[in-house]
Amino acid sequence: MSETPKPVLPLRLGGVLTVRPSVPVRVSATADGLQMRGAFGDLTVPYSLMTQVGRDVNGAIRLDLSGTIVQLDCDGVPAMALNALLNLLEEKRRRCRT
Repeated sequence: MSETPKPVLPLRLGGVLTVRPSVPVRVSATADGLQMRGAFGDLTVPYSLMTQVGRDVNGAIRLDLSGTIVQLDCDGVPAMALNALLNLLEEKRRRCRT
């Protein structure tokens, strides 16, 4: 049985950042943090600020950032890509905590 390849940085996905109204953004996982690029400009969330990473009941990515919640609705993105991003974020978050 072969070992599955690990995601390689940078990993890029499209998503929606809900800012009221929803805004389309491009999401990139880099060595330093999660980058979000949209009409509002660029936003980098350092992995060290992430207190929890997961998916909500609707399948969106949920990031808890020291009291603030960022939810990324990723309709049309394959589950395999979302799972790879979640695994990468969780790994990076854990490394920043130790």
